[in-house]
Amino acid sequence: MARKTTASAIGGRRKPCPVSQQMDLFAGPRAAMAPDWPDLPEDARATLIGLMMRLMLDHAQAAAMPTTAEAGHDR
Repeated sequence: MARKTTASAIGGRRKPCPVSQQMDLFAGPRAAMAPDWPDLPEDARATLIGLMMRLMLDHAQAAAMPTTAEAGHDR
């Protein structure tokens, strides 16, 4: 005879797992003083693009570096 191991066979109910949702950064009200991207001066846009590129590249480089524990496994 097959043995049942489902939650209903055990007598309990499983709680549903909470579903995580990604925050929409562009939804909702905007700050009254925040200009649209095209309205920013060219030098401000260039500076922001450079800062965002640096942030992403630094993050990618940090994520690519092995941790001390991971580095020990290669020896």
